[in-house]
Amino acid sequence: MPRVPELPEVESLRRDLAATLVGRTFASVDVRLAKQVLTPTGLSVEHIIGQQIEEIRRRAKFLIFDLSGGLALVFHLRLAGQMIHRDAEQATLASGGHPVPAYDAPMPHRSTHVIFHFDDGSILYLTDIRQFGRVWVLPDAGVDQLIEQAKLGPEPLDPSFTVDMLRERLARRQKMPLKPVLLDQHVIAGIGNIYADEIIFASRLTPATRVGDLDDAALVRLHRAIKDVLGLAVREGVAEILNGRATMTRDFPRVHGRKGQPCPVCGRPIVKNQFAGRGTYTCPECQPYAGDGVQGVQSGDPAGVSEEAG
Repeated sequence: MPRVPELPEVESLRRDLAATLVGRTFASVDVRLAKQVLTPTGLSVEHIIGQQIEEIRRRAKFLIFDLSGGLALVFHLRLAGQMIHRDAEQATLASGGHPVPAYDAPMPHRSTHVIFHFDDGSILYLTDIRQFGRVWVLPDAGVDQLIEQAKLGPEPLDPSFTVDMLRERLARRQKMPLKPVLLDQHVIAGIGNIYADEIIFASRLTPATRVGDLDDAALVRLHRAIKDVLGLAVREGVAEILNGRATMTRDFPRVHGRKGQPCPVCGRPIVKNQFAGRGTYTCPECQPYAGDGVQGVQSGDPAGVSEEAG
């Protein structure tokens, strides 16, 4: 199965959609799969017709469209959601999320479940081959309540996310291995399987390193890796993974999706294992694990990214 949208994918999509949709007005909406549109406050999707998009923002993996008239649309792509904005001639203006079907495929697709038409003739398609994605129609006052119900951790790219905050978020999970903690959206928002592998590799740690064994130096490396890996993906392009393989045209991601390929630091072949129920990629030389304690600390910089947080 191709990759699930994570924080960098959603943030990149937000930026692209903000450039093409802010200022546009909804002309009509075609809902082809009713369960994907939720209206918990009694509003209907027809209430957005005639409303203008004023801002598009993100919280973790939620995309929030702030509309005129005190309304909001909230999207969550879940496992396989995809959004494509095309002009009246069907030229793609913005796209992102799950890469299947291909972004340049004819639309609407058989799995295109919600279609938004705008005043300039452009169209926003919401496609979801797994049907787990959701769209909420809410008064703007209800957005915070919806987000709060998810009990999300802090935004890792926010300046307020410091080493001390990371230490605090990890404090109650001292006996747990590192990877499932990074995947827990209640601890830190937006990190999924691909970027967890990249962060752990860049930290010179292992997926099995116990959180309670992280000393101050390891916490600093982990914090830097979270900022650097996610920041790099947002700035320079998200990880391209299809059918479990990383693209050969880029050196990012460094380890995920690269089973059998040489480690970019030591040259030893990357291995894939199942860890905590997830496909997990590591370098057996740079990230050895022989029991409790902080393992895998080597010289050099597996991160391969800048000192700046991004």
